[in-house]
Amino acid sequence: MYPALGLLLLAYIISALLCRRMIVVAVLDTPGHRSAHTAPTPKGGGVGVIGAFLLLFFPMRHLCGLPALTPDSVTFWAAVALLAAISWLDDVYQWSPLIKLTAQILSAVMVTAAILPVSAFSSPTWFLLAALCATVWAVFVTNAVNFMDGLNGLVSGTLCLTFLCLTLPFWPSDTPELRLIAALMTFGLLAFLPLNFPHARIFLGDVGSQACGLLIAAAALMLATPAIAPAIPDLHAALLVPCLIAGLLYDVAFTLIRRTFAGEKLLQAHRGHLYQIAFRSGVPMPVVTLLHWSFVLWGAGMYALLALPPVGSSWFAIAAVVLPQVLWTAFVILRARKHPVGRW
Repeated sequence: MYPALGLLLLAYIISALLCRRMIVVAVLDTPGHRSAHTAPTPKGGGVGVIGAFLLLFFPMRHLCGLPALTPDSVTFWAAVALLAAISWLDDVYQWSPLIKLTAQILSAVMVTAAILPVSAFSSPTWFLLAALCATVWAVFVTNAVNFMDGLNGLVSGTLCLTFLCLTLPFWPSDTPELRLIAALMTFGLLAFLPLNFPHARIFLGDVGSQACGLLIAAAALMLATPAIAPAIPDLHAALLVPCLIAGLLYDVAFTLIRRTFAGEKLLQAHRGHLYQIAFRSGVPMPVVTLLHWSFVLWGAGMYALLALPPVGSSWFAIAAVVLPQVLWTAFVILRARKHPVGRW
């Protein structure tokens, strides 16, 4: 136990040192029409968070009694490293979105290959269908986290709390693989968060938001895979991560649907997310961020209640988690009517 705690402390130190180093390197995020910040700000914080994760992933597996170097673990590590590397180069050189999407899809396929066991499915057809759904899920969540990384501490704090919840031992979904990933990410994000909220000295950048998105998507896949969590009903286990990051997923889904019905180009840059509208209408940035943190705690509470015997309906958990999102949507719409923000 103590060596593992020592590695987690080392993850915190590595992340903090690398984040501070990236402030000095100063690959800047220059404010544009979509930006919430007004001054050029370094954007390499994800180098610290993901760098610490990649450096300590295999030693942590060893200390937790898991085989360090297996084909699946190496593939998983390589997927995160690939997406982080491409995203960092994009932060520096501003590559085409097609390159980023290609990297996301390839990384998602690699993560899916590392997590989904062929033996858990009755036929190759079912495996291919499950693999396709898993890949689409991973790409969607990766982009959702990236899209939501627009206010100080919103994504980094939300994911820090989410990974912390996944680290706690009392969840019915308690598995060593997931807990070690969540613990490393929790400590990495804890080192970054004071540099990002409430006043940002550095941003995650794509290198952080996309790799973090891939990892939280992978966590959901681990819980939904029978070979990883064999004692839990698949649907119930798979709901844990969506319950925790419901604020991120709902905002992105709502915005996509709204823009589709409005006839807008979905790939065009915009400022129409609920959190952006709230901020533009005058809601203080810390309030929006802290509200999203509270969504994580609400989702954790609803899932915990659902897990108590007798086990309730999964649909009840979904409804309970979505309710505050609907109330938040109504508030933002009313706020925007009283304080017009122009085009969404």
